[in-house]
Amino acid sequence: MRTFVLGCNHRTAPVSVREKLAFDDRSCGQALQQFTKTFPEAEVAILSTCNRTEMYLMRPVRAEPRLPQAIRFLAEHRGIPVHEFGETLYHYEEAEAVRHLFRVVSSLDSMVVGESGILAQTKHALQLAKENCAGNGAPHRLDSLFQKAFAVAKEVHTKTGVSSGRFSVGSIAVDFARRIFSHFDDKSVLMIGAGEMGELTLRHLLETRPRRVWVTNRTAARADELAARIGAEARPFADLLELVAAADIVLSCTGSPEPIITRAGFAKVPGLRRYRPLLIIDMAVPRDVEPDVGELQGVFVYNIDDLQRVGEEHAAERKSQIAHSEKIIEDAVIDYVKSVGKRQVGPVIASLNTRFDEIAASQYAWLAPKLEGATERDRQLIQQMVHRVVKKLLHEPTRTLHTKGQVGLARVYAETLRTLFELEYEEPDESENT
Repeated sequence: MRTFVLGCNHRTAPVSVREKLAFDDRSCGQALQQFTKTFPEAEVAILSTCNRTEMYLMRPVRAEPRLPQAIRFLAEHRGIPVHEFGETLYHYEEAEAVRHLFRVVSSLDSMVVGESGILAQTKHALQLAKENCAGNGAPHRLDSLFQKAFAVAKEVHTKTGVSSGRFSVGSIAVDFARRIFSHFDDKSVLMIGAGEMGELTLRHLLETRPRRVWVTNRTAARADELAARIGAEARPFADLLELVAAADIVLSCTGSPEPIITRAGFAKVPGLRRYRPLLIIDMAVPRDVEPDVGELQGVFVYNIDDLQRVGEEHAAERKSQIAHSEKIIEDAVIDYVKSVGKRQVGPVIASLNTRFDEIAASQYAWLAPKLEGATERDRQLIQQMVHRVVKKLLHEPTRTLHTKGQVGLARVYAETLRTLFELEYEEPDESENT
């Protein structure tokens, strides 16, 4: 099986591109179902967060999709021409793809290194793949790889300090608030949306002891639930602009495909506030707030890319923990590649031996009628000699295959031998023993 990942993240693409490529659960499910119909021999999982959209794929060596097909598939399902995002994409294959996944799940590739949210997001991506990819497309091989990644992430967070005292999106949001406000006891905070990321950020802001906290959401029941959990007041989504005008700090993290706060709709708000400072932290992808809202007097708008820049500064402060984490991941990658390589060469070696034994048997069958006067002992000796020659010829190739399988080259050598000797065998199930 070929393993590769295709995607973009906060390092390769600005939020203006990432928001176009983002999937919600509904569109992700539709894409997964279509992928399975289009490429029935392949497996896929789509990871889409505020900071990345990635497709993880496994397919037989000679099956589809190839990389250009995967890119076109992504473009078609997001309704975006390839030229608008193609330069922001990265792709990794085999061991590099495994390494990337391990780093992502261990949060070493996150905007805030050490954050734990990506683990839950990756598990959710795998669950969506299981629910929407039926039949041959069911991700049982990807499931094995992802389970290994989850185990690696657990080891990283257990054995290193990369998560201890970590900075989060929530703590960075508080930093932004402190740049604008010297105290919070007379401030009002508005949370737009009721998702996990928004709640975690809001809980950080609650530590500043604001005077009022409001929660609003298109689904009123979810706003009621969040408000009850944190001791806030739920307010109708229909009153959004009035709530924004009354607030001092606005957190927004919805799943809306279009901005919910536009320049045109927001234009009168600063005047209604008498131009008192208003901090808006937009954590949504696609963005909830049109960027030029921040051009209005007294309005400070920060988006997910602004949070990223601060996160990278904090990551530089924890280089030693990151180095330890990278060592754990690299050891895990080597172990995974070796285990897969061993299983890949097994069927090749068996098929190669079978092919040579068949050739030897056919040649002896041609020779046997010509051995007039030969005793049964003579015939046995000739058969033994032919068998020994076959084994001697295959000894060195077999040893080399085992060695190459341990360094990640098993697939290349297996495909070469398959072509040279026209071998036929079933590719091993990589979900076993990983």
